[in-house]
Amino acid sequence: MEPRGEVFVLGLVLSIIVLVISVMISVWARRFTRNLGDYYVAGRSIGAVNNGLAMVSLALSLTTFIGLTALIIEGVYIAVAVYASFTAAFIGLMILAAPYLRRHKSFTTMAFISERYGSKSLRYMSVVVMMVVSVLYLAGNLKGIGIVFYFLLGVPEVVGIVVGGLVVTLYVTLGGMYGVTYNQTFQTIVLLFCLMFPVAIVLRTLGTSGWFFPPLGYGDMVPDMISFVPHYFWAMLEHPITYIAIFLGSFFGIIGLPHFVMRFFTVRDAREARWSTVICVFLVGLVNTTVYATGFAAVYFMQTSAGVDLTPAAYDYMVFILVEALAGEGWLALAVAGSVAAGLSTVSGLLMIMGAGLIHDLYGEMKPEVDDEKKLKLSYLAMFLVGVFVILFSLNPPEFILKAIMWSFGIAAAGLGVPIVLGIWWKRTNKYGVGAGMVVGSLIGFLGWIMIDYMGMNPVDIPFPFFAKYLYGPMGWIKVTVLAVTFSFILTIVVSWLTPPPPKELQRQVDEMHGWPDYDERRYNSKGLPISILVVCVFLLWFMTTLYDVFPK
Repeated sequence: MEPRGEVFVLGLVLSIIVLVISVMISVWARRFTRNLGDYYVAGRSIGAVNNGLAMVSLALSLTTFIGLTALIIEGVYIAVAVYASFTAAFIGLMILAAPYLRRHKSFTTMAFISERYGSKSLRYMSVVVMMVVSVLYLAGNLKGIGIVFYFLLGVPEVVGIVVGGLVVTLYVTLGGMYGVTYNQTFQTIVLLFCLMFPVAIVLRTLGTSGWFFPPLGYGDMVPDMISFVPHYFWAMLEHPITYIAIFLGSFFGIIGLPHFVMRFFTVRDAREARWSTVICVFLVGLVNTTVYATGFAAVYFMQTSAGVDLTPAAYDYMVFILVEALAGEGWLALAVAGSVAAGLSTVSGLLMIMGAGLIHDLYGEMKPEVDDEKKLKLSYLAMFLVGVFVILFSLNPPEFILKAIMWSFGIAAAGLGVPIVLGIWWKRTNKYGVGAGMVVGSLIGFLGWIMIDYMGMNPVDIPFPFFAKYLYGPMGWIKVTVLAVTFSFILTIVVSWLTPPPPKELQRQVDEMHGWPDYDERRYNSKGLPISILVVCVFLLWFMTTLYDVFPK
């Protein structure tokens, strides 16, 4: 895509205002940071509304604002699965993890895994998985900030990546979790306003009667859309395992993504954790359906407007193109500011968890004699260095934002989500099983990314014995998530069964997370749950090998 040809002054002004306010919030919030607990988990003092809004800003990154719209254009039949699974994942997070993680009173995902299974080795391993997941997630979102700057100024994307990355690094380093939380709340409000209103104006311009409520505002265009793109509402154009892969990655990936989990350690109690998730689920569902309406309008616009012929590489810009063409520059400026807020909020959460993982979970475990005051000082340095590292890594960004994010979800699901879920719901899970499942599951996802995305290999040609043949189709690469998650579950359960059970003091944590005042060995220790999971996993691996001749290669 070519730049606009001139500096978009109004959009630039609003974007600068968002950036300046973000830094000012962190400077203000720094006064509340007096110790390590304040810096990492905001003193566990955040309320449900504030935390829920902050969680929304983590979920509604530039992946949602830009990347999902691009996917709707690129693969209309699969976009429904993405945003529906993503919304459902938060319900799973609320039911399976949120209140129980809060009762555990850890600082991070890595600390939870280490303390639940009584293993320093698992802490180190989970830090490595966290870093891989976070860097992939950050690369996609920093590319999104680069896209915004390219659109605003016509400068290369790397300029936006460097500037946006440095601003976020500054305010995360200054404000810690207090600064991150209040910034994410502010950025959620900005994002909601700057997405809903421009999309409503776009739908009104296209002549829809329900434009005032964007999630359902495209109804009048459905008959025409069916004539333009007959398969738009028929999703099963790929093997169903593709959609199962999206669901598994989203469902267990949300639970495993450490910057999401960290939000539950900041609230006052388990009740606040549950209600913050309810708020998040509602708003995420509202925005995801609005984004689908945006993608719908974009496809409709491209089909009905002469001269609109974009290359797939330009689809990430479609939100801006659509708003500028149908709503005008004033609304475009709001959309640009909203996208900046979306990018900043997610990047800040990721930098926070990466810095916490390096100092609290890695350095703190290796040097337990170091006092909290020194750890706090080192945390400031770690945040800054992590920010610089991620900026350098992101100078070679992924082609599509959403692809990097989906890889990170799959790795997080297999490497972190599985140990968290089983650690909460099955007492027999032990460190040996978690170690086996974490290593194999996360390696399958990571090596898949290396070979397919980084080295550019065709998915069906990668050296995954037996299964590579079935990674065909337009999004065949995402089926790697099925392999990663199922093997992680299978190995964790089987190895845990074949090795000694964890000590009772570790099993007691499960009862405590569920709010029981006493310990009962029979609770959460039946064979029904692990056997059911094994049956489902084996079925999915078999199902992946079926219907080979039915769907296009």
